[in-house]
Amino acid sequence: MGSEIIFVVPYLAAFMAAATIGGTFLIWLVWVATRRLGSLTGRGKRRPFPTKQVAVVFLGLSLPFGCAWVTRPVTQPASARTIAAFETPLSTDADRNDYLAIVRREAEAQGLEVTVETSQDLDVWEQMSPDLRATISATVWRDEPRNNEAYISDRHHLGYAWISFTRGKHPELARRYRERVMTEIIVRWPATLSVPVAETGALPHRKDLVRGPQGYEINPARLADYKCRPTEPAPC
Repeated sequence: MGSEIIFVVPYLAAFMAAATIGGTFLIWLVWVATRRLGSLTGRGKRRPFPTKQVAVVFLGLSLPFGCAWVTRPVTQPASARTIAAFETPLSTDADRNDYLAIVRREAEAQGLEVTVETSQDLDVWEQMSPDLRATISATVWRDEPRNNEAYISDRHHLGYAWISFTRGKHPELARRYRERVMTEIIVRWPATLSVPVAETGALPHRKDLVRGPQGYEINPARLADYKCRPTEPAPC
């Protein structure tokens, strides 16, 4: 829960700032117009505009509305939906470097770009919250505007890198990259396991997974947490 709050706070702050400034400015315009009208008619006392009081009112009003805005449901584009994921145990820097080398090599062959977070970047995340600690984090993407096709991270499961693949805007090209890079990864790390994609479209928490004959499966006792409501189509 802590990590979700960290990501929401900047958007909430921006909404509240915009609402407070915009609302205060609008009231000021009305106040100026009313004051001029009073001057023309010879009525009304000249009083300074209560900037602080108006700003406080709008700031207070913007908080509940801002919370509702930043937590509203947003429809995920089909290209961004996760369709496959895998876990690979990476316990050393050498393992992580070899893993990223494979990811980069296959990405370059497929015309993709790879953005890798530096150790300094990872330190910043950890300083924000210990829950965000990671030893590897990278994104594989194609085209501009950026179209992400794979994510790599061991955040929330240190030492076990998860690579997740999206459908992509070019599904056939995305499938080709996925198959080629996973072939190399599995040859290098035979202990790699598949991670199920929940009905909701999300990846389960590692603690909610159990080993199955073909890889991980969602623990039946936790399966209900990863299902859509009866009225919602999958992914929800």
